[in-house]
Amino acid sequence: MDGRWITTGAAADLLGRSRQHVVDLCDRGVLPHARAGTHRRVDREAVERLLEPTMTYEQTRSLWLHRAVVGKLVLEPDRVLEKASENIARWRGRHRPDGKAVQYLDEWEQLISDGVEAVAKVLVDTGERARELRQNSPFAGVLSDRQRTQILDSFRADWDRHRRKPAA
Repeated sequence: MDGRWITTGAAADLLGRSRQHVVDLCDRGVLPHARAGTHRRVDREAVERLLEPTMTYEQTRSLWLHRAVVGKLVLEPDRVLEKASENIARWRGRHRPDGKAVQYLDEWEQLISDGVEAVAKVLVDTGERARELRQNSPFAGVLSDRQRTQILDSFRADWDRHRRKPAA
């Protein structure tokens, strides 16, 4: 077996759980594994994916919408960045200068000044900070109502097909 496969003990160490817990994950089909004699070898990448934070329904929905914003951004960068800047300027007046919302607006303003690549990277990043920024996104109004509806319909269909947990 190649370096992709690790022992259940090594997987347990990575996850901070017991070896028996890893065996149970293998038996339930959560972790891909292979047999080496009487021992299991676990796919290291699958273990590492379990360590990644999972996104909520709302966070995933926001990611889908912002992927579409990236499409608009690469087609019409000046228009999209101008719209975001206008939103930031308008919203800034509605929040306390020392509040959390203004911190997000400041961060978006900096990303916009860094250019299209910096903005696009955050819009599709799945990390925690990017998720927080997307929840405070200045890109309202970039997508038409029709586009937004189509994206949300597609998202819901995909979520129901691939991600929703079956009823117990």
